[in-house]
Formats: sequence, structure tokens, C-alpha cells
Amino acid sequence: METIRIASLIIKQIGIPITTVIAIISTALAIWLSLKKYRLKVLSEIRLTKAAEIEADIQLLKAFSKLMNIAHARLNYQVSEKAVEMLLQKETILSLIATKGNLDLSHLLSQAVIPIPVGAASQDAAIVAVATLGKRHNVLLEAAIQALETLSGFKSEITDKHIIELKQLLHTRNTSY
Repeated sequence: METIRIASLIIKQIGIPITTVIAIISTALAIWLSLKKYRLKVLSEIRLTKAAEIEADIQLLKAFSKLMNIAHARLNYQVSEKAVEMLLQKETILSLIATKGNLDLSHLLSQAVIPIPVGAASQDAAIVAVATLGKRHNVLLEAAIQALETLSGFKSEITDKHIIELKQLLHTRNTSY
């Protein structure tokens, strides 16, 4: 009986601390594993966020490019099928050969492409929209400056003040980084 009492005292003296240590180790291990999973989830979210930003930038650049067509006074092009048919007729080609005309077929076919112009108000609004997008989106700032500089050849009364503003903004952003 005495040995049972001594064994029970030893178990109380050693068992309680051992179970406590085991509980602390298992809790620490569980916390470590959960933090590892959380870290992987955070990294995954960061990758998804970057992918979404890249996709949004691509969509923004596509819309910007379409807007540039309007700013450049070109909306669409139409191909005249009748003109292509006429240019490719045997009589037309023989006539060009006989008169020693320009036989560059791609040049002749380009004459069948008719650009559809844009109204001045749409063009002006598109130019201002290009400047506004450049101000709002870092990814478009330099593209907007380049576009407005190109457009300034025939719309300088609209583009010049925006070019100055965008260049100042670019300078400010470059010096603040």
C-alpha cells in the first residue's frame, strides 16, 4: 500500500508538469501550423491581387487605345467591296500596265479603305479624356503625355495645357518616389 501511495505521489509530482509541457507543445505546434497556413493564404491573396491589377491595367490600356482613335479623329474604317472588285478586275490591271501606272497592289487596295471621321466635339472630348485618364492612373501617365504630344500637331490649343499639367505631375511623382 505504501508503494502505491509513493507511486501516486511521484506521478502527481512528475505527471502534472509532463502533461502541462505536452499541452503547451501541442498548442504551440497547432499555432505554428495555423500561422503557416495563414501565411500561405496571404501570399495567395497577394498573387491574386497582383493578377487582378494587371488584368485591370490591360483593360484600361485597351480602352485608352480605343479612345486614342477618337482623339485622332478616326472611329472606324470601312472597306468598299465595289472598289476592291473594280481594282482587281482584269481590265483595270491591264489598263494600269498599259499606262505604266503604279502597280503597287497594296497601295491600290488601300484606296478602297475609307476612314470614318469623328466630329470635332468628340475629338476634343476624347483628347481631354486622355489627359484625365493620365492624371488618374499612373500606368497611363507617360502614354497620355506621348499621345497628347503627338496630337498637339493639329490640336495644340487643347493639348498644350494638358501636356504641361501631366509633365508636372510626372515630375512630382518621380521626385516623390
